Amino acid sequence: MNTVSDLFLSTVEEYSDRVAIVEGDRRITYRTLDLMVRSLSSFLSSRGIGYGDRVAILLPNSIEFITSFFSISSLGAISVPINVAYKEDEIRFYGSHSQIKILITEDRLKSVAENATAGTGTTVFIIKGNKADWSFSEGNVENYTKASINPGDEAIYLYSTGSTGKPKRVSRTHFNLIALADNHTQTIGWTEMDRVLFTVPLSHTYGFGNLISAVKVGASMYVLGEFNRNKVIDIIESESITVFPAVPFMLNVIAETFLPKPRDFSSLRLIISAGAPLSKETFDKFHERFGIYPRQFYGSTETGVISINLGDEKRFDSVGFPVKNVEVRIFREDGGEADINEVGEIAVKSPSMTTGYYGLVEETKRVFRNGYYFTGDLGKIDEEGYIYIVGRKKLIINVAGNKVDPIEVENLLLNHPKIKEAVVLGVKDNQGNESVKAVIVPRGNMVAKEVYDYCKGHISDFKIPRIVEFRDQIPKSPTGKILREHLK
Repeated sequence: MNTVSDLFLSTVEEYSDRVAIVEGDRRITYRTLDLMVRSLSSFLSSRGIGYGDRVAILLPNSIEFITSFFSISSLGAISVPINVAYKEDEIRFYGSHSQIKILITEDRLKSVAENATAGTGTTVFIIKGNKADWSFSEGNVENYTKASINPGDEAIYLYSTGSTGKPKRVSRTHFNLIALADNHTQTIGWTEMDRVLFTVPLSHTYGFGNLISAVKVGASMYVLGEFNRNKVIDIIESESITVFPAVPFMLNVIAETFLPKPRDFSSLRLIISAGAPLSKETFDKFHERFGIYPRQFYGSTETGVISINLGDEKRFDSVGFPVKNVEVRIFREDGGEADINEVGEIAVKSPSMTTGYYGLVEETKRVFRNGYYFTGDLGKIDEEGYIYIVGRKKLIINVAGNKVDPIEVENLLLNHPKIKEAVVLGVKDNQGNESVKAVIVPRGNMVAKEVYDYCKGHISDFKIPRIVEFRDQIPKSPTGKILREHLK
C-alpha cells in the first residue's frame, strides 16, 4: 500500500458492503463510494484534469468532499481543500498560490467561487446541490482510468498559518499520508467497527488526518456540514458513535447544553480534543455530564498527528506520548537537548511530515533542521515521557481551534485610510478562551464599528477583532520593537 488510491481501493475490496459515509438521510457503502469516485474521476478527466494538476475543493463536510479528494488522488492530481468559511480574497489567494486549474464547490457557494476565481483562468464546477454540473451516474464509470502514481508524488496542499503574514503552502505526498494513517490507527486502535463523527472541517489538517485514518480501517464516517450541538448529541446517541474528534470549544458547549432527559453516550470509546488547550474545567465537566474523559491530541499541518494522551486523568493537561513511528524532542535556545521537565521548543521527526514550505527558502531552513520540524511551540517532557505544551514562541492566536496570524490581520487594517498603526494580538478570558484584539492608532476620530465593517468580507469571521482599543501611540522598546505584553 504505497499511495492514497491503494489505501482507498484496499478498503473498498475488504469492506465493500460496510457503510462508508452518512450525511443526513444519505447513506452510502464503500462500494457506492468507489463508484462515485470513479464517476467524478471520469468527469474531471474529461475536463482536462490529469497528473500534477491542482484542484481546489471548496465544500463543507459531505459525501462530495470525500469523493472529491479520492477522485483527484486517483488521477495523480493534487487536492487543495479550502475552508467554506473563507471569504473571496482568501479563496483567491489559495487558488492563485496553488495555481489551481479547477475549483469544485456547491451551488450555495457558486457566486463566491466565481468571484474569487474571476480572471484567473480557473474553471468552477458545481458538484453538490440542485444545479450541479456533475451528479453521480454509474454510466460514466467506464471512462475511468487510474493514473500511475509514485509514493513520493504530491497528493495534497494544506496551508499553515505562520509569521509571514500569509498562509504557507505545505505539500504532503502520498507516502506522507499513508504514514499518517499508519501512525494514527496503530496507536489508537481504529477498526472497521468504529463510527466517527466529523464536525471539525475536513478541509483542515485535523479533520483531514482523521478522515484518512477512518478510511484506512474501513470505519463509518458521519459528516456534519457545520457544528450544531443538538445534532451532535442526537447523532452520538442514535448512531452509537465511537470516535468524536472535536475542539475544546465544542466540548464545552455540549457539556453546557440543556437536556430535558439524560443522553446515552456509552458507545463513545474516544473523544479527541485538539486545536487548542483543553481546560481542566471542560475536561471535568464533560466527564461529569457524559461519563467519558476527552483525550488531548497534538498535531500540525506540517506533520499530521504527533501525539495523544490516551490515559491518566491526573495528567489531563498533557498531550501524551508520540504516536507510533514519531519522535518528539525538546531543544533549548542554544541547540542543546533539554533535560527532563525543562521547557524548550518542541521538535518533531515523522514519516508523515513535509520537507518545507513552497517558495520560502529561509523559513524552511529555520524550522526544518537536522531531520526535525521545529514547531514554534514551547513544551517539556516529564520523567515518564508525557509531553506538555506550555506556550508558543510564535504569535499565532487560537480562536476555538482556528489559527489566526496577527500579521495578516494587521496588514489588512493598515490598508484602511483612517488607521495609522495597528497591532493585533490574542487575549484570553477567565476560562482560557482566546479572542482577537486590535490596538489601533487612528488618524483622527474613529469608532470600533468602522473596524468591524472594514474587516467583514475581507477575512474570515473568526479572524475579525472582537476587541478594539484606540490609543494615541503603540508602546515600543528603544529599538522600536512593539511591546505586545503591554497591550494585553
